[in-house]
Amino acid sequence: MSPQLVLTIIGAINILMGIAIYAGAESIVTGGAFSDYLINDASIKVGTYMHEAVASSMIAFGCVAILSRGMEDASAKKLLFAIGVAQIINLASVLLHVMNPEVHPPIPAVIIILALTGLAFYTSKISK
Repeated sequence: MSPQLVLTIIGAINILMGIAIYAGAESIVTGGAFSDYLINDASIKVGTYMHEAVASSMIAFGCVAILSRGMEDASAKKLLFAIGVAQIINLASVLLHVMNPEVHPPIPAVIIILALTGLAFYTSKISK
């Protein structure tokens, strides 16, 4: 796959996931992302704001990827490697949350990000 196509895929998926998280921020908090005993009016507000901030970052990250599609292959591959590194840092944080019994990250979203991370590294190093 070309680096430009991978940037498009990563960008589009991040934008879509960001929009979904932003739109459903409160539902995520009250719908099982945290243990029930942690849920109260104040924690719902804080959790909603936190999810909105994360969603905005995902949308911004996606926009950077989409707007970088015009790069030449060598530069696009460097950006994809950087995206892979950034996502590894993100996934390390998610792993800590998975091990915490009070927080319940959405496993399908984690798998999507893991696949995009692998695609970014693959394209940056192996793809022609």
